[in-house]
Order: sequence, then C-alpha cells, then structure tokens
Amino acid sequence: MPTKTLSKFSPAVILRAACRRDALLRGRRVLPALAAIAALQGCVAVGGTTRSDSPTLGKQLIDLKAALDAGAISEPEYQAARSQLLKQS
Repeated sequence: MPTKTLSKFSPAVILRAACRRDALLRGRRVLPALAAIAALQGCVAVGGTTRSDSPTLGKQLIDLKAALDAGAISEPEYQAARSQLLKQS
C-alpha cells in the first residue's frame, strides 16, 4: 500500500507558488525576445531626430553594382538604372 505524502502547504499555496514561478519563467523568455525585436527594428534610440539620411549617390551605385554581381539584375537593367541615377545627380 503506497504511503500518502502530506505536505505542510495547502494545495492553494502550492498552486499560487507554481503560478508565480511560471510567470517569472515566461518573463525571462519574453523580455529578451522583445528587446531583440526592438533592437532589430531600430526603435531603441532615445531622443531620436526627425532627420533621415538618404543614401548618397556613391552608396546607390555600390548597391546597384552589388545587385548586378549577385545576379539580381541583368546588365541592361544595371546600365539603365545607373544612367537614371547619374541623370538625377
């Protein structure tokens, strides 16, 4: 015959402690995930400005060349986009 283990704590106290433990463990998983998401989205800056830096012509040309080298665009598309960028400047 199995012996019955008696706890000095009531079932309600045990349940409350388990709920607190679960809430703490969930918080330890959720908070770092939210911080990572915020960092990846760039919303961590404090006292930000309304100024946004547009890419320079040089940066746009480098990106365009990288797209050509990666095979994302063809040579004619590259030439057309490049001449369009150079006309705008």
